[in-house]
Amino acid sequence: MSPENRALAVAAEVARGKDALESAELLVASGKYADAVARAYYAIHHLARALLRTEDVETRTHEALRSQFGLHFVRTGRLEPRFARTLAEVQRFRELADYESTFTFTEDHASQEVRAAREFVNAAREYLHAAGY
Repeated sequence: MSPENRALAVAAEVARGKDALESAELLVASGKYADAVARAYYAIHHLARALLRTEDVETRTHEALRSQFGLHFVRTGRLEPRFARTLAEVQRFRELADYESTFTFTEDHASQEVRAAREFVNAAREYLHAAGY
């Protein structure tokens, strides 16, 4: 991938992540807690993809995203291990939000997951900025 195309791909993922985080915050405020958790996950998902794009890594599954994120950004010490845990945890709750109709999210829980997503997004954006993206 050319440097120009890489930069465009990173920017597109960052934009999608930013939109997902804003949606998650609006959904919490609207009392749509399960949907807020799902959007919080996708905010993280898109920023993790943006990070991986800087390494010319593209994933096709959520599992591969977690694995490659850990390999390229946590094991190398570029980002703290807590961000790998955040990715895995919020993904698990996203799956509950999308597929388990009997699981109920509270405002506190949804707000906690959105805060975790915001921290992930901010850390990823700081890394990307420092790396010239």
